[in-house]
Amino acid sequence: MFDKVLVLADGDDPGQPALRRALECVSDGGEIEILSVVYEPMLEGYLGNKAIYEPLRKRVLDERRERVSALARAVESHGVRGSAKAVWSHPMHAAVGAEVDARGIDLVVAAPASFHQGNGTLSHGLSHGDWQLVTGCRAPLLIVRSPGRRHYRNIVAAVDPFHAHAKPADLDRDILRLAKAMQSRAGATLSVVHCYVPIEYFGADLTRRAPADSPFGDARLEALRAVCADAGMSPEAAKL
Repeated sequence: MFDKVLVLADGDDPGQPALRRALECVSDGGEIEILSVVYEPMLEGYLGNKAIYEPLRKRVLDERRERVSALARAVESHGVRGSAKAVWSHPMHAAVGAEVDARGIDLVVAAPASFHQGNGTLSHGLSHGDWQLVTGCRAPLLIVRSPGRRHYRNIVAAVDPFHAHAKPADLDRDILRLAKAMQSRAGATLSVVHCYVPIEYFGADLTRRAPADSPFGDARLEALRAVCADAGMSPEAAKL
């Protein structure tokens, strides 16, 4: 499934949700890397002199490296290879992208910043930094917004067979390939969903059809079923 999984460290708890989900997703014999991205503007330098705070930056990094190394050891107690890395970098999403490229990461797992900064409540949504990670990550990204204590039971793959020229041509195939892998690993059900605005939304007077015309959704459902068939899935998985 996912041979190399990168987890963005969030504290010292070996039972943190992102780590729980990473352990569910990593392949047998795979590796989980714990990454901590460290940055403190006040330690960046003074009046252009970066060297003045170098010892402090090194101490902060060494401390963080020890903490993520403890998480890596906890991962290895589950029979999975673990590794740890702490880097001084800003912005965070750039550091994640560099690590994905350098290490050939297959999956990035992270909890949104607001999940913990907001005392575990989900009402805060995603922060600006979260969205930068979502839009800039060059590997599949799993955002964990629950405690992660239960296995995934239902997986929804959102596709759009009608926007082939507004996205990479193989994006739907990639989404379904990854969704099937997640389904197999978790033993969950898988639905393939396409959402659209019904033509009737724009006004009944403007959208009258001849009685012989087929309903507008029929063509979309058939296209969605064709996407499922192309992925080796049952047409019954298609949901419009």
